[in-house]
Parts: sequence; structure tokens; C-alpha cells
Amino acid sequence: MRISGLIVALLVLTGCQSLTRNNDNAGEPEKVTPVAKIERGLCLFVEPPQGFEHNCDATYWLNAWIDAANQPWLERKQALKALGDTASDTLHAYVLTLPTDTPYQDRLRAQLALNDIAGTFTTTAQEVVTVIAASHNNQIMQLESAMVVLEQENTSRGEKVKALEIEAVNLRKKLEELLQIEATLMDKNRSTQQ
Repeated sequence: MRISGLIVALLVLTGCQSLTRNNDNAGEPEKVTPVAKIERGLCLFVEPPQGFEHNCDATYWLNAWIDAANQPWLERKQALKALGDTASDTLHAYVLTLPTDTPYQDRLRAQLALNDIAGTFTTTAQEVVTVIAASHNNQIMQLESAMVVLEQENTSRGEKVKALEIEAVNLRKKLEELLQIEATLMDKNRSTQQ
């Protein structure tokens, strides 16, 4: 029980730290050195995989993201089932899982699949994907993980509280029985003295 309490405390502190990280330097401008800068266009691959369309068409991918954000999860889930394992399909799957209503497992599966191909992206494309989508996506997954752990801990504690309440009721009944026995013995003792 102490270990689970420690784990929950560490997750809460980590979550709080990540939430307040931006507030630590509120008065100071954040110093970030860009690794890459977009000059004209953005190509995902130097040499795109065979059959990969829209390699240098950021507008296409942004529109796909906007379309995904305007679809309910069930529609996006059906679209995910129709996709294969190509780089284009992996990127489409990732875009379809970016909206916040995507379940954790599907979001994680798409993030891991994207991580497998992201190493072949151009340096600029890697940074753009990280800055625009992946960092926020990872933060959402971390928060969801922490919430699941906290829900499990709360459920466990709720079950323990219920068990303690039942035990308290049983102890109260036993105490009442003992008090009744004591009262009966005292009555018998008084009647024998008279």
C-alpha cells in the first residue's frame, strides 16, 4: 500500500511539474535554439517512399488534420481500419488520432508507428512534427496515463473504505451483543443478591 501511494505521489508530482513548467519563467522569454527553419516548402522525406504522395505538400496534411478534427471518433476509427502499413497510411493514421477524443491505446499505437518512420523524415520535418503535434500528443498521453493510475488508486481506496465500513458495522454489532450479555449478567447478579 505504501508503494502504491508513493507511485501515485510521484505521478502527481510529475504531472504538476509538467503543468507548471511553463509558469516557472513567466517573466523571462524562453530561450530556444531552432534546429531547423522552414525556408520555402516543407518536404517530409528527401526521397519519399514509393507511392508516397503529398511529400512536399504541407497544406494537404494540415487539411487532413482539420478534417480529422471535424470528424467524430467512430468515423475516424473506421477510416483507420481501412489504412495499411505504408508510410503514407502511417502518417494518415497519426493525423486521424490527433484529436483529443481519440482513446489512449489508438493514440499510442499511432504515435509509436509514426516514431518508426519519423527517423527517415528530413530534419526540418522531424522538428515540425515534434513541435506541432508530437509534443502535445505525448503530453495528452502522459496526463491520461496519470489519470488512469489515479482512478485505479481511487478505486482501490474506495474498495478498502467499503471493507472498513463493513468491518465497522460488524464490530458495532458484536459490541452491542457484548453489551447485551453484560446487561443480562448484571440483571442476573442483582436478582441473586436479593
